[in-house]
Amino acid sequence: MAILYDVATAAVAGMMAGNEFAVAVFVHPQLRRLSDRAHAQTAALLASSLGKAMPFWYGLALVLILGATYEHRPVSHGPGTLITSAGVLWAATIVFTVTMLVPINNRIARMNPEQPYPEWLRDRARWDQLHRIRVALLVIAVLLLLAGLFGGITTPAS
Repeated sequence: MAILYDVATAAVAGMMAGNEFAVAVFVHPQLRRLSDRAHAQTAALLASSLGKAMPFWYGLALVLILGATYEHRPVSHGPGTLITSAGVLWAATIVFTVTMLVPINNRIARMNPEQPYPEWLRDRARWDQLHRIRVALLVIAVLLLLAGLFGGITTPAS
């Protein structure tokens, strides 16, 4: 049962980091190529829909990572230390997101795409800069998590 929990934890956290990576590398660069009106319409829709789903997803991943930390104790050495580090980094990323990215996201989600507020493009550029930092933190957290969860797995002797 523990291995299923570890796989679920890795899947949820990995998909979350992968989604954020895709937004940074594929989605937002393409949005910048659109006309300002189309960009504003799409950005408002994405900010609104992702802004509703992401808190649950981030929270679920953190809860699963905390459970894995408990499962792989002690946290003072070995896999527990790596998983604990992933959890601390994930929690720090949530705080960073709530304090830095969410206010910008909320402004963009609430804007009228037909008449965007004057500094919306500057907000989008700032969000993208901050988002790249978030992606880096999430990737590091997932790598620590995976190293802790599966680094100690060995195959049975033949």
